Amino acid sequence: MLKFNPKTTELLSDAQFRTLVISQGLFDLAIFMRGSANSWVIFEMTQSQLWVGVVAGARAIPFLFFALVGGVISDRFGRKNLMVGSLCLFALASGTTAILITNELLVAWHMIAVSLIGAIGGALYGPAFFALVADIVHSDKLSNANGILSVAYTTGEMLGPMIVGFIIAVSGADTVFWLIVVGNFFGLLLLTRVKEPNRIENSSKPTKFALFTQMVEGLQYARNTPPLLWLTLLVIAQNLFGSAIFAVMPTYAVDILKIGPTGFGLMGGVFGAGMLIGAVFISVYGIHRRHAYVMLSMGVVWDIGMIVFGFSRSIPLSLGALFFMGLISMPWVTAVLTMFQQASIEKMRGRVMSLYVIAINTFPLGWLFGGAVAEWLGNEEALVISAAFGTPVAGIALILSKELRRA
Repeated sequence: MLKFNPKTTELLSDAQFRTLVISQGLFDLAIFMRGSANSWVIFEMTQSQLWVGVVAGARAIPFLFFALVGGVISDRFGRKNLMVGSLCLFALASGTTAILITNELLVAWHMIAVSLIGAIGGALYGPAFFALVADIVHSDKLSNANGILSVAYTTGEMLGPMIVGFIIAVSGADTVFWLIVVGNFFGLLLLTRVKEPNRIENSSKPTKFALFTQMVEGLQYARNTPPLLWLTLLVIAQNLFGSAIFAVMPTYAVDILKIGPTGFGLMGGVFGAGMLIGAVFISVYGIHRRHAYVMLSMGVVWDIGMIVFGFSRSIPLSLGALFFMGLISMPWVTAVLTMFQQASIEKMRGRVMSLYVIAINTFPLGWLFGGAVAEWLGNEEALVISAAFGTPVAGIALILSKELRRA
């Protein structure tokens, strides 16, 4: 019988934390619904894996430029208000997409534009959210808290693609985007009920120069605080090369496995089911040591799963590979996130978490990489090349950095 860790029980008994989890769960569901719908819509319009990668890759650009700004704003002016404004921007992008589809005005470049708008909201939201979690949760419970949040995240990962596949089949893609807007609205209502802890106010004058200086301070803090620099570079590398599989999933569903939009949704749902089980395990037991080794070992399993999926022509085997990839992804994410949070002090937390947001959100560039290589060399080749460049980089970093090995 599954027995909850006392730390998990304490976290779930906190009404503020529960409200934040539910609000974030609605937002996560919207993110995965939007990501799946974007992939299907652009592939249906263009029949091109490259275009799927381009639209997904466009989402990474705002994170490179706005996440650190979001971290500074979060540290200076507070977390919650920034989160509310960012969610409104995300809802605007989804509503615009729905209107364009409903009126039959959508063309391929529109998908890039609305993806950029939504990603700006995500780039500003992420540092504030992860800093708020570290503000309201004691450091010795962070691993369990991140596990609980991962359950909400993976529930969205599991249900989002299945909902999208079903709705597209029976109603159309525009309905998906309208549902995303509705979900964002209810998530916002819940978020307004969360009370942000009191923090030491920054009394310096909020000039453009001061904001720029604080960004520089955040980068200097990361450079001088092992293992933040290595960790940031590693997460970027593993996301760039590990995300190639998502760019080729639509073509596997349509042309290789021949399971159509419903099967495409099932592929995402099976992956999400694996994530959910992994997240439940982490929420109960946590990861309390050797985080870097967890990151490395889970990366190895992920790369093997990509190769198996790439060469499989069996629906059960392909779904099984996706399930195991989802299963090990949550220990990887939790280990990485906890290392970032534990390496930050309160006044730098927003800026440190902005580095996590930048690094973790380079995965759309992995979609672009995977889509481009698949278009030029083939699907299987794209996945083998991706696997060859991901985890080995993490292994080299562990050898070179004793601070990372101790994390």
